[in-house]
Amino acid sequence: MGLKHLVCLLLCVAFLTVSSVFGKDGNTELCWTRQSLPVMLDTRTQILNPPLFREQEGGEQTRGRVNAQCETECQGVPSSIDQAEQERILGYETMYENGTRTHTDVSLWGFNKSSAAAPAQPQISTRRKRQVYGTDGRFVISDSHFITNYPFSTAVRLSTGCSGVLVSPKHVLTAAHCIHNGSDYLESARRLKVGVLQLKAKKRRGGRRRGGLQRGGRRGEDEETGEDQKMEEVEQNGIDGDVLRGRNGGKGGRRRGGGRRSNVVAAGGSTVERKRGGRKRKYRNRVQRSVELRKKPVFRWARVKQTQIPQGWIHTKSSTNSGSSDYDYALLELKRPTKQKYMMLGVAPSSSPLTRIHFSGYDADKSLLDGRGDEKVVYRFCSVAKESDDLMYQHCDAQAGAVGAGVYIRLRQEPEAGDGKGKWQRRVIGVFLGHQWVEADGGELKDFNIALRITSPKFAQICHWIHGDPSLCKEV
Repeated sequence: MGLKHLVCLLLCVAFLTVSSVFGKDGNTELCWTRQSLPVMLDTRTQILNPPLFREQEGGEQTRGRVNAQCETECQGVPSSIDQAEQERILGYETMYENGTRTHTDVSLWGFNKSSAAAPAQPQISTRRKRQVYGTDGRFVISDSHFITNYPFSTAVRLSTGCSGVLVSPKHVLTAAHCIHNGSDYLESARRLKVGVLQLKAKKRRGGRRRGGLQRGGRRGEDEETGEDQKMEEVEQNGIDGDVLRGRNGGKGGRRRGGGRRSNVVAAGGSTVERKRGGRKRKYRNRVQRSVELRKKPVFRWARVKQTQIPQGWIHTKSSTNSGSSDYDYALLELKRPTKQKYMMLGVAPSSSPLTRIHFSGYDADKSLLDGRGDEKVVYRFCSVAKESDDLMYQHCDAQAGAVGAGVYIRLRQEPEAGDGKGKWQRRVIGVFLGHQWVEADGGELKDFNIALRITSPKFAQICHWIHGDPSLCKEV
């Protein structure tokens, strides 16, 4: 009897571990609910002086750092801000590809004071970053099947060294401090590019073989474009493996003129026969595996058409609520849309605290930065230690390079009429900002890795940036 109980306990532990990795968050009592949003309208746009592109103080070593601030306990009751101040904070700056800048004022309709708290103010300077806590709990994903498929394929790399997340076919959400230090744009943002991991065929030398096939069974280069478009379907047939060319009866391999039979063996594949030169030839998943195995994940870099940053992040002489990590986010619009599946935005339900969050990025210590080797995506999940209206405090293991990654959770949608349960859906609810020292009650300093939380007003602004149509941004 004791043995049976032990087996059941082990099975339960294994189930919880697997469900954690693949996204069953433990947020079991939560689901995505419909929430009304304030409607944002542009009121006035004025041209600004061109940016100076100043590098952040301290250079590369300070990238990903933010200032320490008061923790939730020492903030007391969060002070709400009035509509005029919220409209000022949600005004935004746009920098275009040619270096010109504009500032846009906005107005909000249906603004709810309870959904907007005053930004927390920085208290002290940062200390040395500590972004890995105890045993490193990150998962390094290098398999081309996984890193080029949803949800890991939504993670993108910025040319500044940060990460980001696709939130539409041509929009990337990231941290504002990856491109702007609060006073001016960084030098590295002058010619900003976004890298999206996609599968690309390796070019082979030599001409076409008889029967219209190249060596290794690849079709001609004139069909390469079509195969790229079908890659998502093809790669579903298997995971990376080596093609082993067997010999017929232990004798010589393939000969020109093609009278002999030759087998191509793919891991887990079945045998397929073809006729060539009047005789049958055996292949194992020849078409499917040959297309997949000669493709490797590479970054396809796209130029950024424009960037948009909320006024709440930008320092001004007259403002007191600017430069706060509460508004440390930016939206990048690409010159051309990608074919990659993106992750939808969402607002985390406020009915109960979050239990687990996930995000994927390109940590500098785990992922190659030169773009020439085997690309890797670093994934992690962890529990949320503390929450405020605008920030999530946690100890997710991360390093420089992961800053700007999209933080997401996986909840069920509200069930439709007649349905027992809604479908599971991942949505981006925040942006990873990096390490921060936090002043607790009594002056004690605690260190966390923090993430910005998307609230209803922030969602309305990002939605406005993406669509530009108020009718599409009335609810989430």
